Amino acid sequence: MRFFYFSKFSTSRVPRPAFLITISLLLIVMLAACGKKGPVRPKVAIQLTAPVEVTLQQQGNLFVLGWTIPTNNRNGSAADLTGFRIKRLVYDAAEDCPTCREPQMEVAELDIRYPAPGQRIGDRIYWRDLDIRPANGYRYAIVPITLGGIESPAATIHLAAQQPPPSPTALRVEAGDAQVTVQWTAPVLPEETELVGYNLYRRQAKRPFPLVPVNIEPLQMTRLLDRGLDNGRAYEYRVSALIRIGEQLLESMASPGALITPQEGR
Repeated sequence: MRFFYFSKFSTSRVPRPAFLITISLLLIVMLAACGKKGPVRPKVAIQLTAPVEVTLQQQGNLFVLGWTIPTNNRNGSAADLTGFRIKRLVYDAAEDCPTCREPQMEVAELDIRYPAPGQRIGDRIYWRDLDIRPANGYRYAIVPITLGGIESPAATIHLAAQQPPPSPTALRVEAGDAQVTVQWTAPVLPEETELVGYNLYRRQAKRPFPLVPVNIEPLQMTRLLDRGLDNGRAYEYRVSALIRIGEQLLESMASPGALITPQEGR
């Protein structure tokens, strides 16, 4: 007599390859039931606040526009800021309304890292408009640009161009030990103008002149002792006059430059 033994699992065992395939299909179905995965959403650039401490001043036959870089993060940085667009509106200073229209013509775009032809000094940026004419007014919009070319709120300012005042003359320099004495002659001004003071500009040889002067406040004397310089390094100086006509502050064109090199022991 033959005896046959049957395992209780013998009739339900599934081959291993088929078992793995079955489990994989079940996982795919479960994942699909959770919903479809959408495309990756790009990072949205944060709109910054408008630039602050905006200034506009005439220097000779040009305008100097300045502003403080806006920040919006708790750490005081604007990580998404890539630069600025400067837009301009030209209007008739005698007849037109300077604030009735917004500037639309883009005249410059400055990169935050390399803002040439502008200049960055600390947390401020300066830009010169070389194309101005007396009797015209100019309104500017400074537009921060964030990642993706997104424009943030702009800051605006306007000013009417005037005939520039005469410049100081006879600029003279004398070298010392790590210092330079600078002197000049005051300009002859029309009676209706008020002399506010002078601005002195200094640059190292072969570098551009900065758009801000050495002095913080207008100089009241026609002489300055400039200390803390490097002996053996060449410096060039220029000076301009500041006058007031009514409510407007004007700066003359800078005088011709004077080059000098401080020397040890002088």
